Amino acid sequence: MIEIRPARPDEIARQKELWKLAFGDDDAYIDYFYAHTGESQVLLLLEDGVVWTMVDLFPVTVTLPQGESLSSAYIYALATHPEARKKGYGRFILNYVDFYLKESGKDCVTIVPAEPSLYRYFSTTGFEPACSTRKVELLRDMVAQPNPEDAIVPTSPAQYSALRERMLEGSLHVTYGEALIAYQQGLSRMERGDLFHLTVAGQGGLAAAEYLDEDTVLVKELLLPPTAQAGGAALLARQMPARRYHLRTPPFWDGLTGSYLQSFAMIKWYRPELAKTWREYRRGYMGLGFD
Repeated sequence: MIEIRPARPDEIARQKELWKLAFGDDDAYIDYFYAHTGESQVLLLLEDGVVWTMVDLFPVTVTLPQGESLSSAYIYALATHPEARKKGYGRFILNYVDFYLKESGKDCVTIVPAEPSLYRYFSTTGFEPACSTRKVELLRDMVAQPNPEDAIVPTSPAQYSALRERMLEGSLHVTYGEALIAYQQGLSRMERGDLFHLTVAGQGGLAAAEYLDEDTVLVKELLLPPTAQAGGAALLARQMPARRYHLRTPPFWDGLTGSYLQSFAMIKWYRPELAKTWREYRRGYMGLGFD
């Protein structure tokens, strides 16, 4: 018999095993997630009492250009045990997620496919590719030296969250709230990065950055006016020395030379009027997928 329900504390060991098999993440990363389970809700699919599939739901808000806030959730860590794949368990639990979220009054749900092939799969379950990022890869010798008057300093989740919302005002974007921004800060610090406030030519901005490896820095989110982005890259290169930098910025802003648009998050709309209005929209912004 198949059962889908919220996870229980005594099932964490099985969840960690499943996560490790599905994603290959190191133990510190997995343990960090379970030290912060108060920020989210884990659902499990069991067959005859054995856990085979899990999914986590982070509470987020989708903010529309006119300022309306939509209650939403971000589907994270959707994982099925390798021995139970091709049984349709992922689709079963996604159907339950829809029921669960609609019952709790959510307006929509978001997901970030882990690989390009999954965009097609999730589109068959009602998701639309609504959010993109603008991405650019820079080698160190492509980044200038920062101007002496420019500055970069670590910032708090509260300050980051407040300025982020001001900078993204007037766009369709995902709002995280202070607790989830703090969660991202912890992830970045695990990889020798942080949340930063940047000042470039008198203009303020933000960055969430971390090392992917010894030679590569991923700037998961760089929020600066287009004319200040090169200066922001220079500050980050000074702060976090590396051979190459991957920078992600919102899709609706002009980017650095060589930047390109890349699909990121998908949204499933639960209200018909929202689906009708936003079904074809592709320039929403999510930015942080806790990847």
